[in-house]
Amino acid sequence: MNNLINKTFYILYISLFAGFLSCGDMDDTYRHFWQDGEKVYPAPADSLKIFTGKNRVGISWRIFGDPNVNMTKIFWNNRSDSLQIPIEPKQDSAYIVIDNLAEGSYSFEVFTYDQKGNRSVPRNGIGTVYGDTYARTLLPRFLQSALYAEDTLKITWGNMGDNSSIGSELYYRNISGTQKKLMIKNNAETTIILDYDSESGGPVTYRTIYVPPMSIDTFYTNMQTVAVKGAPLHLPKAGWTATASSFDSRTGSSYRPPAHTIDNNLTTIWVNQISPQTYYPHTLTIDMGSIIENVSGISLIVERRNETPKSIIVEVSQNGNDWNPMGTYNVENIATTIQTFDFHQDQNIRFFRMTAIAPWGSTNNIAITEAGAYTYTR
Repeated sequence: MNNLINKTFYILYISLFAGFLSCGDMDDTYRHFWQDGEKVYPAPADSLKIFTGKNRVGISWRIFGDPNVNMTKIFWNNRSDSLQIPIEPKQDSAYIVIDNLAEGSYSFEVFTYDQKGNRSVPRNGIGTVYGDTYARTLLPRFLQSALYAEDTLKITWGNMGDNSSIGSELYYRNISGTQKKLMIKNNAETTIILDYDSESGGPVTYRTIYVPPMSIDTFYTNMQTVAVKGAPLHLPKAGWTATASSFDSRTGSSYRPPAHTIDNNLTTIWVNQISPQTYYPHTLTIDMGSIIENVSGISLIVERRNETPKSIIVEVSQNGNDWNPMGTYNVENIATTIQTFDFHQDQNIRFFRMTAIAPWGSTNNIAITEAGAYTYTR
């Protein structure tokens, strides 16, 4: 019995001794946390937001639950650049703008400090700075035509594909001689102007407006100038012939030759060869039979479908051998609307050729309903 008691006390003694050693080790492990006093962390910046801008950013944050916070520091460029912002008593939010930033992406660290110099844990955010490189990528909305007839100026617009655009500014001179500005919404298909100064016959100018997401700045495209013209006079197609790089020669309703583009029939179309398959680019050539003077451009009618060409190259010729480029044009994917493509200046030509270089959809094929040419009445 005595032996059992002695063994029990011995085991207990060993356990207590080991416990004291353990406590000593624990104190050594955590000693650096308390030997200089308790560490204090001010309330960090809350609800941090980074706003993009033109060679600048805006930064906002909120300050909750700590009346001792009296300063905020913002670091960027791996902490090589910083900005210090004083915080007033009872101030619950802050907003600052950092200017003179090069175009690019930035990582920001935001710390708050209290009156004793204690620093909060960081809050991080990513911001994008836009500049001239970004501005050069912005495209003006396509203005299809500016036509004056019967005391009315009608502006016809193409589609606006970029969601960061908020509209366009259109400028013209009215009958009082005053320069006027109109704001054009992106969903506007036409703009009707009843007070255009037709006597001077001046052009209209416009630019498209962009505001990127989370942006504090507005961006504009370069100003575009469009001549105002009278209504297009579409040339009669009698005696015209059409050839193509290929066509669908299958029988029945699948017989779709290039002649369908000059038959004035909106129920027929030209389609390239399907079997065996031909691929882009596809070419359509029109011979008007004789040289016609002062041709202002060509026109197309398409259907809304994947096979509608998205981009075309237009060339003209007097003899069918020597070709002069008129430019590359974008075709809208809209049905039964005459789309006009102006030359840079009127041409005396017999032939015009359209080369389609890309479709609207994922397809190898092209489909054109009608092709034509026109002059302007003024």
